[in-house]
Amino acid sequence: MTNAGQLPCTKIIHVPGHNDPANIKGTVFDVLRYCEDKRLSSIAFPALGTGQGGANPSAVADAMVDAVVEFVRKKTPQFVQSVKILIFQTQMIRDFHNSMRKRQGEEVQEKSFFGKVKGEPNRKAFDQNSPQPVIEVPLDVLQDVNVAKKRITDLIMHEQAEKTISDPYINQLSSADVQELNDLQRKLTVSLRLERGENEEESRIHLEGLTRDVFSAEDIIRKVERNEALRSKAILVSGLVEWQYQDQWGNMVPFDILTNLKLEEALEKKQQVKITINNRDFDADPDQRKASDGRNCIELLRKDLKEKQKQQQQNENKKQQMFGKSPDRSAGLDGSELCLQVERVQNITLWKSYEFLKKQMEQKNNHKNNERVLFHGTSANSIDLINDKGFNRSYAGLHAAAFGKGSYFAVNPAYSAQGYAKPDNQGHKRMYQARVLVGDFTQGNSGLIVPPSKSGQSADLYDSVTDNKNPPSMFVVFNDIQAYPEYLITFT
Repeated sequence: MTNAGQLPCTKIIHVPGHNDPANIKGTVFDVLRYCEDKRLSSIAFPALGTGQGGANPSAVADAMVDAVVEFVRKKTPQFVQSVKILIFQTQMIRDFHNSMRKRQGEEVQEKSFFGKVKGEPNRKAFDQNSPQPVIEVPLDVLQDVNVAKKRITDLIMHEQAEKTISDPYINQLSSADVQELNDLQRKLTVSLRLERGENEEESRIHLEGLTRDVFSAEDIIRKVERNEALRSKAILVSGLVEWQYQDQWGNMVPFDILTNLKLEEALEKKQQVKITINNRDFDADPDQRKASDGRNCIELLRKDLKEKQKQQQQNENKKQQMFGKSPDRSAGLDGSELCLQVERVQNITLWKSYEFLKKQMEQKNNHKNNERVLFHGTSANSIDLINDKGFNRSYAGLHAAAFGKGSYFAVNPAYSAQGYAKPDNQGHKRMYQARVLVGDFTQGNSGLIVPPSKSGQSADLYDSVTDNKNPPSMFVVFNDIQAYPEYLITFT
């Protein structure tokens, strides 16, 4: 036995390494007896022999608990009141638990048992500096071994937790978000499993591990989900309002979309808000259109894009042209169909959201071959909704779901014109020419609500699906901002 130096204990007891359960049991018993002789009140053991020694964790659990129980029965300790066992791996707790279960309810001379972990353990190594699970056995309780069994089980059950998180935003987690979740497994004693939902089910994240770490992981995952929701909201607001600041040369510079949202929300609440400009912190007063860092005051400007959008739409309406049947405008329609007019759809909010997603997809896929010009036939009742909100899955793709429950777009306009463009009372049909971010795609099927995974990793999904990979005649997308309705074609 030596002094502990800077460690948070009084003494260190050195013992020879063993991987034989019988020797481990003897070592634990001898150490406990030595502590009693030295009038020490508590001791902490590692799970002896389970590291480099390669001993079976279940056998080690039996040996160590047997030693503690035998010590209590034979020595009736007066000084040693607490025994702690430090577990370095989540998987080991499951092994201890299995050892416990097979002997639960047996007589005193049989072996005791440890905690609970369900499912497959996390197989990734955690950081060495992360806190490890501790099993504490109060020896005053061990006077009654049956009570001791229940006490140990209750302790482990209390320290183990499971949690399942279901949320539609899980489908939208970025690669950076997934990497953050992977990092959790190295930092916390917790196992994460991501499951992509099938049919109508939402995607889920399953958490298993120590209670404190499961709660910590859930907080981080909820934060990731909130960030994704916040980013979606910021995209929408950026299409309505643009906040700018004046730089040192007098130019007005737009804020990023998240700061733009922060300023707009602060204006609505009539509050000041902290923002960052060129890596410097400022206190902004949106109502006064000022931002100050204590030394400098910067002018802010709020541009209402809704008025600009209305004006653009009015101007565009003035520019709309009526086209008769012509080779350039009716290409793809068969000879019996007459093109009446082509209208350009202008929706700044939808366009900005589409452009933002396009840039994200280019970064994710490491190429720019993600966009196609495709066609979508529809009815007159859906026109206002699509022009205002885009190809929302609740009303887009009502006529087909053979390759997934999303919005459908055809490569050949004749296909959309014949099958899905429904005539109104005047016999007029409507079809959109749309820009669609098909990205990386694969074969679809009727049960899909999101694209399948690319490489077996649940969060690494294809961007769209198709009826036939080589060559495709239609595409299905599952994100409402993944397609932009560029032109509305009316024909008979």
